Amino acid sequence: MTYLIPVVLILLLPFVLGFSALALVRKLRKKPMKRHTCILLSLALSLLLSGGAALIYLNIHYSAGKTAVQAMASSGSVTVTETDSAVFFDGAGEDTALVFYPGAKVDAEAYAPLLRKIAEGGVDCFALKVPFRMAFFNLNAADSVINQYSYQHYLLAGHSLGGVAASSYAANHADKADGLVLLASYPTQPLGDSVSLLTVYGSNDGVLNKSAYEDAKKNFPKDSVELVIEGGNHANFADYGAQDGDKKADISAEQQQEQTAEAILSLSGKL
Repeated sequence: MTYLIPVVLILLLPFVLGFSALALVRKLRKKPMKRHTCILLSLALSLLLSGGAALIYLNIHYSAGKTAVQAMASSGSVTVTETDSAVFFDGAGEDTALVFYPGAKVDAEAYAPLLRKIAEGGVDCFALKVPFRMAFFNLNAADSVINQYSYQHYLLAGHSLGGVAASSYAANHADKADGLVLLASYPTQPLGDSVSLLTVYGSNDGVLNKSAYEDAKKNFPKDSVELVIEGGNHANFADYGAQDGDKKADISAEQQQEQTAEAILSLSGKL
């Protein structure tokens, strides 16, 4: 996916700069450096620059908006609690839980409006807190929920890059996942037919690679449902503002989330 390209470039660029800077230092010095000293200094400088650049990039993220912050408040129908590993939306349901991987560089709290709707409909939800808000740094983050709670059924879910992580977990832990929900995402490896799949994306999505999505259908299980939300886009599954490269939605974020929640609750009812 295209949002991985900046990560690779940021990690490689400092090495180029490090070696270039050291070459300049060698040229300006009157006394030549020994070869092994040059190599060690180049590596040290490159690693320092690479680490600093990576930290800066990873800490630039999409923050939860006002609507999401409001949805984080507990009420009579949903109790919201936070732990180090997840945000828990505890509704009236007792049998099924949805474990959600956020999209790349997006606050877990940004998905509160959608997950709250799902919890109100009878499926408890957990928004996972992954390192640096990048799900591929902890593909097994769902274990922090599944190993702690004892729901009868678990739905794995994720948005964008988070969906890739969720699909990876479902493919490698078929015994723990009854269903998989991918929002503007697709599985990168085959899913067993024991997993029910729901894919949802907006017709105005400017970020999802549609060609890659179509190609990934070879990995879909037999029990698969696809929902295309007319007028929906990539970012409006959550509340974190506009996303780079996305198209403008023709419907509100609330409408997109309402349709998404209904489809997820329908899937949970078939488990």
